[in-house]
Amino acid sequence: MPEYIDCHAHINFPDYDSDRSEVIERTLSQNTWMVNVGTSNKTSKEVVDLANKYSNGVYAIVGSHPTEEGFNKSEIMELAKDPKVVAIGETGLDYFRDGSLEAQRDIFESQIEIANEIGKPLMLHIRGSSGSMDAYEDTICILKEKAKVSGNAHFFAGTVDVAKKFLEIGFSISFTGVITFTKDYDEVIKYVPVESILSETDCPFVAPNPFRGKRNEPLYVKEVVSRLAEIKGLELEEVQTILVENALRLFSIDK
Repeated sequence: MPEYIDCHAHINFPDYDSDRSEVIERTLSQNTWMVNVGTSNKTSKEVVDLANKYSNGVYAIVGSHPTEEGFNKSEIMELAKDPKVVAIGETGLDYFRDGSLEAQRDIFESQIEIANEIGKPLMLHIRGSSGSMDAYEDTICILKEKAKVSGNAHFFAGTVDVAKKFLEIGFSISFTGVITFTKDYDEVIKYVPVESILSETDCPFVAPNPFRGKRNEPLYVKEVVSRLAEIKGLELEEVQTILVENALRLFSIDK
């Protein structure tokens, strides 16, 4: 059993070109596992190749970010069949950035179809237009209509009401290092049962305190877990164990 699992990382990104192997080895040596997430067909192949370099502790998620172009369903379907691939994504809806919302929906539904066919969960990227929960609400409607699998809402920035709707359809919610330097997420974290929470870094972005401003790493997920335990008023060891079990269960990873 690992002590921590970073359920959403991007170690394949160029930020790690100079020391990728060292970062991974350092993480694994401290009993922390990682799930690297594709954002396009190209990066999805990268995370699969990376996961297959390690016998244990490094896994992959394949799919296309809602604002990426060049999605090829058949390519993602083939990658998704790899045993080291544990989910499909990061997929969803992003109304904050420019792009065709119709095209986003079509690509999202295509990835739901892949997940349904191969029986692997979804890793969701959702970002509403400024000050709105619109992308969250639309995502939930699509999931209710199309999805036959569960999944996780990554980098959750929704309200308690939105969190409730995700829980009702069996989805988990993950938080990043942002929770270590703002209290904006405290109310939602207190509401969501710890059995429905995952921990993530979204590295190389949003490094937690005390590493804020530096390149983020999967190893820093321990700071996220520590803050989650503090907000929930639970012992760190208890939260560690539950969050690891949550990730292993969602991703169907053998202990």
